[in-house]
Amino acid sequence: MSIRSVKAGSAYVELYTEDSKLARGLAMAQRRLKAFGVAAQAAGMKLVGLGATIIAPLTAGVMAASRMAETMNKFNVVFGKSAAAVKVWADQFAGQIGRSREQIASFMAGSQDLFVPLGFDSAKATELSKQITQLAIDLASFNNMADADTLRDLHAALTGSKQELLNQSIDPSVAADQEKVMARLNIIMRGTTAAQGDALRSADSFANRMKALRAKIDDVAVTIGEALIPILNPLLAKVGNVVKVIGQWIRRHGDRRRVGGDGYGGSGRCRGPGGTEDRLAGHHQASPGCSGHAGGGRGGDLR
Repeated sequence: MSIRSVKAGSAYVELYTEDSKLARGLAMAQRRLKAFGVAAQAAGMKLVGLGATIIAPLTAGVMAASRMAETMNKFNVVFGKSAAAVKVWADQFAGQIGRSREQIASFMAGSQDLFVPLGFDSAKATELSKQITQLAIDLASFNNMADADTLRDLHAALTGSKQELLNQSIDPSVAADQEKVMARLNIIMRGTTAAQGDALRSADSFANRMKALRAKIDDVAVTIGEALIPILNPLLAKVGNVVKVIGQWIRRHGDRRRVGGDGYGGSGRCRGPGGTEDRLAGHHQASPGCSGHAGGGRGGDLR
């Protein structure tokens, strides 16, 4: 036996006897890869959570800005040429009593849209809108109610009960709409003297501080959203075009049916021993003598 053969044999024996080291190394590598996978997954989840945390306020900002835009559309229509001046008053009032600019603009627009159709001229309707908006905020503060609910109740009261008119010696059948509203408003103002001005008086209460905090958050969200909307609008238009193209493609190709290709559901003709033809429908196997397509595959004489 040559020295070279002895060395080769020794190497084989050493490799064979020391395979436990290789096994331990592979096991360690496997554990490290698994740990890396777990760490990567955890990092991915954290990134997803971080992305959601970042996107959530941006989404809220866009929605707040969208609401503001819709409110201002109505505001500008109902106040017409005086919209800019009325908006200045509304923003100042919102700052004084700790409410959002969108909320006060919405209250003003809704009230103006109530009074003008009743026959009040624009200037008088604006005066009444300011009065009702202020009263709604004060009553909500005084009675610990939601501002919007109070405004809704006031609007209903101004256009509601005939009994209120009769109590003021006003015949509902002959009184004009403006007279009815003014009579009801006088009744409401006389009955709410204790509540008037309460929003400012109790601005330091917990409930009003919470409303003020939500208003500030809403105002900031509107500011963020107003900066994002000009960027997002073109993107939404492009997404809409893509969806349209996909829909057109689906309409063109949706009614097509795949024939064959899976080995089942094919059809063909099978000529039996007696010369008769049997149709194959949905069978993968064919009897001898069949020709044509069977099971969706290419047909031929099957021997």
